[in-house]
Amino acid sequence: MKRNLLLVAALFFGTATFAQFTQSNSPSIGNGSTLYVIDSMAPAYANEIGSNANWDYSSTDGYNNVSRNVTGLDATTTANASSFPNATETIDLEGFLKSYSTTSATEMTSYGFVFDEPSLGEIIAIYDTDPATTYNYPMDENSPAITDNFSGTLEYVLGIPQTSPLTGSLTAEVDGKGTLVLANNSYNNVLRYKITDTVNTTVAVLGAIQMVRTQYEYYDLAASNLPIFIHTSIVFTSGGGVVLSNSNLVLSLEDPSTSVGLTINELSKTSVYPVPATNELNIHLPSTVEAATVTISDVLGRNVYSTSLNSNVKTIDVSAMKKGMYILNITDGETSVSKNIVIK
Repeated sequence: MKRNLLLVAALFFGTATFAQFTQSNSPSIGNGSTLYVIDSMAPAYANEIGSNANWDYSSTDGYNNVSRNVTGLDATTTANASSFPNATETIDLEGFLKSYSTTSATEMTSYGFVFDEPSLGEIIAIYDTDPATTYNYPMDENSPAITDNFSGTLEYVLGIPQTSPLTGSLTAEVDGKGTLVLANNSYNNVLRYKITDTVNTTVAVLGAIQMVRTQYEYYDLAASNLPIFIHTSIVFTSGGGVVLSNSNLVLSLEDPSTSVGLTINELSKTSVYPVPATNELNIHLPSTVEAATVTISDVLGRNVYSTSLNSNVKTIDVSAMKKGMYILNITDGETSVSKNIVIK
């Protein structure tokens, strides 16, 4: 009997030291944390995988205390609840992405997401025809990767609210376990969850569009049900493979003491309106940027317009441009920012 008790104890403590995702430690309604925005050019460490991974972000710069909240919400009370009637939980990555899902003892099911695209506003991907599995419980670094297809509806605004059918696929896995090194501390026994989802649709005027999200989430499950570090990239491309938009966001539990140059922050505050545009497009530089160069390219990458800005507001005549999506690039010689514009 004593030997059996010792064996049970050994098994208990042995399994307790190896973290894994289960329904009991999945993010839930009421959970919340604050993460700090750090340099969006920080590496994703895509190849740092396996059971002894080391992800070192200790030398990555921050943005002077800029932060975003990560919150678990009741999906039925959110602003987009009517678009996701089957979802019960929402993980809100403030100002960027809201994910809608349900959780059971065996899996987490995704019903889609809401992405705040910098130029076009909310893009709502609803998996109402075929939802997707994102977790199989229990799940750890030894679990097989999940692959699943989904389909449904895309909601967006191009002058007026519009919808398009969508199809897609995702891959989700715990691709590594190891040590995460942040600005001030190292975190051991961290699990990294990776999800890549690809959404395909055809948009009126613009044609075929593909959106690919690659997101890495780092969890210290002994301390929190929410990630302590997130590295995410969302890329939109045209049917011809031209990148229309690329949004990167990197968030850390710890705020670095060193900061990325302020120019990056300032140039990103440029306002472009109206979107969509018909006859005129206004570009409003922040007051801290004295001059910049603007180029407009079509979805095939061809330059269709360029000009210099030496005042805070510039109005461009776009009445002669063909209808469709264009890429507006603004640079001050050191940094640049790209925005999508639509001519209708």
